[in-house]
Amino acid sequence: LFYSNGVGAVLMLPVIPFIWSASSLRQFVLMMLAGALASFGHYLLIAAHRHAPPSLLSPFIYSQLVWVVALGYVVFGDVPDGWTLVGAAIVIGSGLYILHRERIGVRGAPRPGLKPAGQD
Repeated sequence: LFYSNGVGAVLMLPVIPFIWSASSLRQFVLMMLAGALASFGHYLLIAAHRHAPPSLLSPFIYSQLVWVVALGYVVFGDVPDGWTLVGAAIVIGSGLYILHRERIGVRGAPRPGLKPAGQD
């Protein structure tokens, strides 16, 4: 979590002199709040991966696409174009396929610590 935020900040440092404009107190507070909430969300994602396999968590992560499109429309009036929807469908479809494949593979695999039938 620290490195992803740090790398982004370091990479953006050279650009700041060309695009920086002073922020109002309200904008500064909103940016700090957005950064804090995003960091907390990333922390929760890391914590979730400690307790569950990625194949189980991926449908929840892909649901972000639905929420982002909905919020983009409600807040900004933005309607995604066809290519965006095609890309989202590919990402969601591939994630669902991987989830399906993982579940099929898990059913046929022997459980750790158990001997196959007939090997006593």
